[in-house]
Amino acid sequence: MASMKLIVPLLRRYISIAISLFQSLVLCLFDNFDYPILINLADAFLSLYFITFCDLRPITVDLDDGETTVHFWVSGHRRNNRPDLVMLHGYGGNSKWQFIHQVSDLSKSFNLFIPDLVFFGKSHSRNTERTVEFQARSVVGGLKRLGCSEGGLAVYSISYGGFVAYRIAKMWPEMIERLVIVSSGVGFTQQQKMTEMKKHGGDVWEILVPRSPRDLRMLVRISMNTGIAFIDWVPDFILSQFIAVMYETNRKELVELAKNLLEREEDAEFYAISQKTLIIWGDKDEVFPLEHGRRLHRHLPNSSIEILKDIGHGVNIEAPTTLNNLITSFVLDVS
Repeated sequence: MASMKLIVPLLRRYISIAISLFQSLVLCLFDNFDYPILINLADAFLSLYFITFCDLRPITVDLDDGETTVHFWVSGHRRNNRPDLVMLHGYGGNSKWQFIHQVSDLSKSFNLFIPDLVFFGKSHSRNTERTVEFQARSVVGGLKRLGCSEGGLAVYSISYGGFVAYRIAKMWPEMIERLVIVSSGVGFTQQQKMTEMKKHGGDVWEILVPRSPRDLRMLVRISMNTGIAFIDWVPDFILSQFIAVMYETNRKELVELAKNLLEREEDAEFYAISQKTLIIWGDKDEVFPLEHGRRLHRHLPNSSIEILKDIGHGVNIEAPTTLNNLITSFVLDVS
């Protein structure tokens, strides 16, 4: 027993030393490593996951004689007995990172069409327009090239994607049958949008398009109500690599998109759409508070609203299973 009492502290000490050495080795290898190898590896594994476990395939569509390129993930085997579902992401990375917790389940019930919005992920353009209408035209142009021109589409959208989806439903009503809007400030006045973002302090653009680990941590804290403790444990060099991969290539364009969205006056042109619409909101959303979700519901006569308790803005991260169930029931009209 006496020997065991001596061995246990020694083992603990050796394990502690080993962990410290490993941390030092990782820091030496990557802390000053400009090439974001870890995030690129993670991104590659996500692609493999989409292909292997979700039956999704990457497809690139060129529009306007190659001026604009839209990258999609689409179902590898499009089945006639499944409805088509378009998934539109928000700020905070490309479509893979935002929908990682949802695509496996949704791919079992739907033919999926998941674009990277222009200037996110692998989508890009030489066009200087930065409006929501431009995003809508690009998505619809890509969908038509992929054979989705006959209508009957369902669209699930979150945050920034909600603005794009709403515009598509207005401009191409014949294409969209059902619409899911999650945590999106559709119909906000310019003043309302700026007021909500400025509540969190700092530069609005630095929050939406972070430059530093500190900015990224702030974005996560604002976007989520639960499960955010992990962000304090992620080393700065990993967050810096994430920023490099997700934001640096098109930083200027992403900031311009955000400015156009936040500075435009939408209230005067806010219109009701005719499509059956499901609105989903977290009651702890600090980006677009719940009162605005209720306002949108009142404005749309053909809408219903689901409020998720103790969930923030990032419903797709905090409550993906509940969100998937709501989307599936709504689109398949399962009561």
